[in-house]
Amino acid sequence: MNKFIVADPRECIGCHACEVACVVAHNHHLWPEERSAFIPRIQVAFQGASSVAVTCRHCNDAPCVTSCPVDALQFGDGEIKLVEQRCIGCKNCLVACPFGAIKMVSRPDRTAAAQKCDLCGHQAAPACVANCPTQALHLLDGPTLAALRHQRQRRTVCGDDQPNTAPGLAARLLDKPARQGALKIDAAQRKTHFQEIYRGLEAERAGAESRRCLYCAQKAWCNWTCPLHNAIPDFIRLVDQGDILAAAELCHQTSTLPEICGRVCPQDRLCEGACTLKSRSGAVTIGNLERYITDTAFEMGWRPAIGAVTPRAEKVAIIGAGPAGLGCADILARAGIQAEVFDRHPEIGGLLTFGIPPFKLDKALMAHRRDIFSTMGIRFHLNCEIGRDVLFSELMVHYDAVFLATGTYGFLQAGLAHEDAPGVVQALPFLIASTREVKGLDEDRRYPWINVRGKNVVVLGGGDTAMDCLRTAIRREAASVTCAYRRDEASMPGSKKEVLNAREEGVEFLFNVQPQHIQRDRKGRVNGIRLIRTQPGEPGPDGRRRPQPVKGSEFVQPADVLIMALGFRPHAMPWLDRYAIKRDEWGLIKTGGSARLATRTSQRKVFAGGDAVHGADLVVTAMAAGRQAARDILTMLDQQPTKLKAMQEAL
Repeated sequence: MNKFIVADPRECIGCHACEVACVVAHNHHLWPEERSAFIPRIQVAFQGASSVAVTCRHCNDAPCVTSCPVDALQFGDGEIKLVEQRCIGCKNCLVACPFGAIKMVSRPDRTAAAQKCDLCGHQAAPACVANCPTQALHLLDGPTLAALRHQRQRRTVCGDDQPNTAPGLAARLLDKPARQGALKIDAAQRKTHFQEIYRGLEAERAGAESRRCLYCAQKAWCNWTCPLHNAIPDFIRLVDQGDILAAAELCHQTSTLPEICGRVCPQDRLCEGACTLKSRSGAVTIGNLERYITDTAFEMGWRPAIGAVTPRAEKVAIIGAGPAGLGCADILARAGIQAEVFDRHPEIGGLLTFGIPPFKLDKALMAHRRDIFSTMGIRFHLNCEIGRDVLFSELMVHYDAVFLATGTYGFLQAGLAHEDAPGVVQALPFLIASTREVKGLDEDRRYPWINVRGKNVVVLGGGDTAMDCLRTAIRREAASVTCAYRRDEASMPGSKKEVLNAREEGVEFLFNVQPQHIQRDRKGRVNGIRLIRTQPGEPGPDGRRRPQPVKGSEFVQPADVLIMALGFRPHAMPWLDRYAIKRDEWGLIKTGGSARLATRTSQRKVFAGGDAVHGADLVVTAMAAGRQAARDILTMLDQQPTKLKAMQEAL
């Protein structure tokens, strides 16, 4: 008698808990290090609002077995077993399987091999069955099928053969009130100042929102989609239980800056976008709860527990005090390593402090974090630029390792004539100058102050940086503020809530327009941008449809200030050249490969991570990269004594 897993589509809620459980169970109960390694042997299939999990049925007389030319698939002990070493990647089994339950995966040697359900033979029970929150999955074998048959026979004899119409576990679990997000200040009021626009959750609202969480599983889909793999279901449960300090400690086990991520992460694209309730009563407000936990704990006088730290002799230099650099320093300090952070700005945070406007992130938070980090023993060298105030060669001599968390401060150009005309400014200098003015800092010639009061401002771009520029210009009392974006609104790469906030505050949007020419007045200053309307064309390599100009649709949009928010690229770092640290054609630092640690560069003691490696991305992905770099550095430092001893013994 064959054994197989069966799914009840009436009870499947599409939470993906089975997929997560499967992957973790086959990865030593750990999260995969790479997203590409998330390959479950069970798959949730969707059709409209319905879903069901699909996996191998371990068929008798299985067509996959008969189709395999090398006997890599065999029937034994009531199941179809795969001998991966024999698989030649011919894909006959994929074609033969009537359930689409077999897939091809890449092996370490880059050859392809089949992968299918093995019923978790390495443990007591299939992980997917054990972790399904609605018990929609069942392992059927001979005894189970016999018991089911006898149960149905008894029901027929008793005349109880009518279908059960009572709500099942799934229906009861999904019966949740509507989402209640954080309250925000009215647009008419908030656009007059630079204070945060969202109010923190009160205890009652936080408790009510935490009780909406389904707790799909301890390792759930929301955890996986978070780059830090925060223990989201568990810290939400602790909020429900009223144990805020335990929740804060749990948040800090995986995140260096949870109060920051709770504010600036695009949760709608990450954890909240993965919430099972999203298309029902609305996703749980994970970001608001994360902010509530740490803010409340700080108000109670709490500080992150570091534990007993044994100081070590090694020192590590970290270039950049942004999320990647701080994430690295946090892990190293907890391991007893002396972490010293160098940054060009007068305060820590990098673009968290100077690039993200204060109405999204209260700058007092980073000042508080600096105090916490300093107490942990992390040393900061601020207003210190590598190559100007300290030589990179000095760091290479005096430190055991160097971590490059330099970010990307270069600008993408539109390729238009007169981009250097007075009145044309780049997004980042505009934002940094504005934040420095809000903080009362002296003007920096690298980031000159741009007065937009009473002027017509046009911003080119559709990402979060563009929204930051637009909303800053509104607060700087521009006469008009317009966003010009070459695709439609649905294609905008930034957070949808930021677009909504900008529109509420008075920003005008021009979609499906492409810049053609920067128009200047007689004195050479910008006074308009010539645009042409576009329509969607054929999809490009990224799957997005390329905008195609519409002939004869040109027009001029008045602009006294034109802000270019088209994205970032790596900035010049000539001090890397002497050490032959490899970069790609875009200037991004190369790491990993050739059996190197994931964040190690072509120079043995130099590591890199964050935007400088992957290009401009999110705060949370940079932080995750920094924490990974710290673990890689610790691995290198721990291996050195062993390698030295081996060399001495060899001599």
